[in-house]
Amino acid sequence: MGPNAPSRLQIGTAQILTAAASIGVLGASVDSGPRLLAGLCNPQVRAREIAALIQTEPAMCARVLRVANSPYYGNARSVTTIERALVLLGHDAVRGIAAAVCLDRIMTRESKGALIDVKALLLHSLATAAAAEWLARLRRRTLASHAFIGGLLHNLGILVQVHLDPLGIQAIIDARQIDTARDIRLLESERAAVRHEECAATIFAAWRLPDSLVAAAQHHHDPMAAPEAHRELTALINLGANLALACGNTFTLEPAPMERNLPAMTLLGISAEDLDRTTMELPGRFDELRGAVLGG
Repeated sequence: MGPNAPSRLQIGTAQILTAAASIGVLGASVDSGPRLLAGLCNPQVRAREIAALIQTEPAMCARVLRVANSPYYGNARSVTTIERALVLLGHDAVRGIAAAVCLDRIMTRESKGALIDVKALLLHSLATAAAAEWLARLRRRTLASHAFIGGLLHNLGILVQVHLDPLGIQAIIDARQIDTARDIRLLESERAAVRHEECAATIFAAWRLPDSLVAAAQHHHDPMAAPEAHRELTALINLGANLALACGNTFTLEPAPMERNLPAMTLLGISAEDLDRTTMELPGRFDELRGAVLGG
């Protein structure tokens, strides 16, 4: 860890939540971005509640409708209201669209003066969401909506990690610049005061998200360590994140793809050919999603 970084033992739940609140990842007001994102990521929220959440903010409502009308969702009919979007695209698709818009707002706010390229982190998150959803539709269709949202949020903890331990993060960046062959995960374990997975899982638990999303955030680098009930979703996000990296959607703290996780592939029944094909198809899908969510 960095020379002046706090001991890993000193970074606990209270410190993570305090840091999350200070940068706006935990919101105090009902209509804040984080509270809205937490509500949208809860699969128990009903359709009319989703519509009400989105319609509290006209600017976000307009962006959600733009995404709903984009080529990414392949909808031939014009979608002019959130209620219509819920009928045509489904409850889970609209939740995912709105969550992506919320994440963009949160990350954009944190981009000024950041140690890392937050825009690149956002693009990686969107690409992971698209890839994880694609793989789920290929082999685990019932997990598709969870895979999209889990992929979207899996690296949110990095924002808190950077705030908590800037010296440790800078030490990782410096070491990787000196030796680009150094394993980034090993550097994080050596130099960071807290792992980004721990930060994300703590935030999601505070948001009262489903256990599956908490587990996926906590174990996305090692899906076979996740509780068995949530292992398939975690494996989808692990493979999706690596596909995003393989397609060039890297960022400061994940500068290159890792080796494909064979146990995760075996668990899901996904072959190397499946991943190769998805690697070829993902850039087009991602470009559609990025253009719709970010407007360009």
